[in-house]
Amino acid sequence: MKKFNILLPVMLMLVVVLPATGQTEIKNITAEQTEEWVSYLASDEMMGRMSGSAQMESAAAWIAVHFRSAGLLAFGDYPDYLQHYSTTLRGNEINERNVIGYIPGSDPDLKDQYIIISAHFDHVGTGRSVNGDSIYNGADDNAAGTATLMGIATYIGQNGIKPGRGIVFAAVSAEEIGMRGSRYLASNLPVAQEDLWINLNFEMTGHSEELGKNRYYTTGQSMTGLDEVVAGFTKGTSFQLVDTIPMAERLFRSSDNISFSRMSEDNGVITGIPSATFATTTMGPHIHSPADEIELFDIDNMTGLINHFSELVIYLSGYRGGIEWTSPGFKRPVK
Repeated sequence: MKKFNILLPVMLMLVVVLPATGQTEIKNITAEQTEEWVSYLASDEMMGRMSGSAQMESAAAWIAVHFRSAGLLAFGDYPDYLQHYSTTLRGNEINERNVIGYIPGSDPDLKDQYIIISAHFDHVGTGRSVNGDSIYNGADDNAAGTATLMGIATYIGQNGIKPGRGIVFAAVSAEEIGMRGSRYLASNLPVAQEDLWINLNFEMTGHSEELGKNRYYTTGQSMTGLDEVVAGFTKGTSFQLVDTIPMAERLFRSSDNISFSRMSEDNGVITGIPSATFATTTMGPHIHSPADEIELFDIDNMTGLINHFSELVIYLSGYRGGIEWTSPGFKRPVK
C-alpha cells in the first residue's frame, strides 16, 4: 500500500458562474478527489481504522474539516460536527464519535423533512497476516462509502444547490462491532425522529467487476417503495439499478441503514424510516482481508457513481411523491 500524507488538506473545486449567461456551470467530483479521499482513509498509516483507536479519532477530525469546507452547517449540540459517545469493545470502554452536519431545506412545503445520508468510516484494524500484510485497510469497506458521502456533500456545496428537503450527512463509527455508531445516532438524533423522511446508506462502492460499470443495487428492495423511485430516476441515463441480487434482502439488516429503520419495536411492529444501502459489491473476496485496498478500485466508475448519486439526492430532496414502507412489519414514526 502506498504511503499517504494524512495531513494533506482537503482541496475543493469552486463553482464557476458564467458571466455572460448568469448560469452556473456544474462542477462534477473528479477522479482525483475520489482517489485522494479513499487513499487517506485506507492508507497504512490509518492501521485499519479500528474502533477506539487514535486513527479513528484522526479520521473523524479529518471528515469534520471536510464537512466544514463543503459548506455543511453544524447542529447546535455538535458545533465541531462531532457527536461523542462511549461503548465497549472486548470488555473495555472506548470513546468514539460520529461526524454529522446538514444542509437546510429550501422548499416551503418540504424543508421540515430530512433525508439522512450515512456511511461508516471504521474498519477492523489489523489481523492475521496474509502475504506479509496484516493491515486490513478497508478501502471498499468502507472508505469507499465514506468518500461517496463526502462527494455528495461536496457536489451540492460546490454547485451552490439548495435542496428542497433538508439533508443530514452522517459519517458513523463502530459499524464493524455492531453498528453502534448509527444506533447511537438513531437514538440521539439532532432533528425530530418523525421529521426524517428516508435514509440512504452507502457501502462498498469502489468495485465494478461484480455488476459491471454504472450499475449498483440497493438492499431491501421489497421493503419500501424507494427502489421504484430510484429506478425511475435512472431511466434515460447510463446508470442502472440492478434488482436481481439474491443477497439484497438479507443485506438490508447488515449495514447502518437498519439502525434508522429499526428505531423501536412494539408487539412485533418496528418503527423507523424507509432506508436502503447502496452498493456495487455483495461480499467479494477482498472484504475483511488485507487485500481490500484502493489499487483494486475502478476509480472512474466510482467517481461517476458519486456524481450520479449526488443528482439522485438532489432529485429526492424535491420529490413530491411518497416513499413508504411496503413491508407490513414496519411503520413510520408519527408526531
